[in-house]
Amino acid sequence: MSEPKIERFDKRSKELTAKISDLEHKSIVLSCLRFFAFVAAVACGVFGFIYDLPMLLAGAALMLADFIILCVIHGRVQNALKFNTSLYSVNSKYIYRITGDFEGLYETSMAGYSKSDEKALNSKINTGEEFYVNDHDYCQDFSLFGKKSIFTLLNTCETVMGRIKFANGLLHASTEENKDAGIPTIQEAVKEISSDMEFLQQFQATAMQGALRYTTEDMDTLFDTLTPMSKAKKIIYKLIPLLWLIPLAFIFIDVTLVRPVLFGVIIVNLIFWGIGLVKNKEIIPSSLTIRKFCSLRELYTLLEQKDFKSEYLRKLVSCGNSSAKVSEILGKLCSILNLANLRSQPLFALILNAVFPLDHIVSELLTGWNAKYGKKLGSVIDNIGDIEYLSSLAQITLTADEYVYPSFVDSISANDNAYFEGKDICHPLLYPENRVSNSVTLNSNIALITGSNMSGKTTLIRTVGICALLAYMGGPVPAKELTLGRMRIISSMRIVDSLEENMSTFKAELVRISGIVSAGREGAPILFLIDEIFRGTNSDDRTAGALTVLKNLSKPHICGMMTTHDYALIDITENKLGGIVYYHFSESYSDTGIVFDYKLRSGISRSSNARFLMKLVGIDKGDE
Repeated sequence: MSEPKIERFDKRSKELTAKISDLEHKSIVLSCLRFFAFVAAVACGVFGFIYDLPMLLAGAALMLADFIILCVIHGRVQNALKFNTSLYSVNSKYIYRITGDFEGLYETSMAGYSKSDEKALNSKINTGEEFYVNDHDYCQDFSLFGKKSIFTLLNTCETVMGRIKFANGLLHASTEENKDAGIPTIQEAVKEISSDMEFLQQFQATAMQGALRYTTEDMDTLFDTLTPMSKAKKIIYKLIPLLWLIPLAFIFIDVTLVRPVLFGVIIVNLIFWGIGLVKNKEIIPSSLTIRKFCSLRELYTLLEQKDFKSEYLRKLVSCGNSSAKVSEILGKLCSILNLANLRSQPLFALILNAVFPLDHIVSELLTGWNAKYGKKLGSVIDNIGDIEYLSSLAQITLTADEYVYPSFVDSISANDNAYFEGKDICHPLLYPENRVSNSVTLNSNIALITGSNMSGKTTLIRTVGICALLAYMGGPVPAKELTLGRMRIISSMRIVDSLEENMSTFKAELVRISGIVSAGREGAPILFLIDEIFRGTNSDDRTAGALTVLKNLSKPHICGMMTTHDYALIDITENKLGGIVYYHFSESYSDTGIVFDYKLRSGISRSSNARFLMKLVGIDKGDE
């Protein structure tokens, strides 16, 4: 199934490459034409002025007009070139996801950053490392963040809002959020968005070109220091422009007084501006802040062109506003901010406010906009993050070999929700040619997984956890079928010691296992995943400890998986402890090595390949 998908995106890459080449050619031609038009305008103007030739002066005016027109056209071509280059980058990332090329995915995301501080910051942003949490139910076990991670593979968010939403989904989807009725709503929205690949790519490319990558703090606080003017101030600033009628009147009364009266009006304007009725910081947003609002407007303009059927998507796009489109509301704000930006330079501020009370006009316009729309600004910014979150999940349908939208247990009973049944589930981070799917069923019981080293035990339990997590996020899952209850996912796999906390690996594992047992006592449905329990202690303690944990977790509202090489534990639990099922992996041997098929089978494996592996690496014999 992956080959037709690659062909689709390869075809699009070729189309975009041809379009980019054509735009680059047009840009070069227009750049040359601009240069010649400007030189011709200057030459005609100079010779026309020196030799008093009206025809040359007229030609200069015509060439100057041509130069301006060419500048406008060239600007549009440059914008189209920039957008299509971004589209090409977005499309390349889809290809890398299909082929499992994490290096290409990472390098494409990092293209354009040359300074070391930029690279360091954007590496964290592109890999999600900024969101890594140590003390978490499963963060360090599922490869959520990092260069080869779930975040790097799935994330298509180009704004800080979307990045935070997607990271929070990965970190918290298995807690309280997965208990509401929101998952079917998200699934419906994801299905609709995923049906239009071109829209997904256009939306990402538009966000990529915007200025919303790092922070929205300046947008959130834009109106914090702005206070409405009193009625007296409003009257004064509205009357001051009428002062310009006085010098106009003196043209007819006494023309000799026009200049001093004109000067007097300017002085009055400057005094009114200088007494500080409006603080500069209230009306001078940075050019970057203006770019952010303009980027937001472009994203909503694109979204409003889609006639979404999903009610959830329609609410996100409208932001609960029925009187006007969000893009139009943002357009009004951008116009006001651009007006304010005219006086960003002190000299321009002086000149403009000497003519009319620009600062007060801008302040009044901003105050009016804030009074009418300010309460919705938070959701306007936030909803783009929600749509990017949905887009990230939607791209799975365009890049995965096989996927399914999971179904959920239709019950509020904790016991009924301790359920996971997956058919042909696979790990999304494995290279496509190396993926092996397996089927797993857990029904208020615990699966003990046995098998040799490297046979696939750890990968299997990670696959179960990641599939459950994606299901709770509302997205498609790499599987043929999946039905599960709404459970809290909690794991113990990658155990790391801590010198700072004076904690050994064994103690660190005890803390993690204790957290799982404590969660099980709360009565809520749990899906636990434990890899090689108590590997850091002696065999007797390991067996006794593991047995105690199994007894604590053998409850009807809990299901889970535990890998083990502890055959003493298997002997004790087999036919003696209820609620335990057994699966295993096996392998075959040849003269050149071990062959793993990574297929899960029922029953227990007591084989070990440790001695064979030692022989392969040359440590089968001790020194004599």
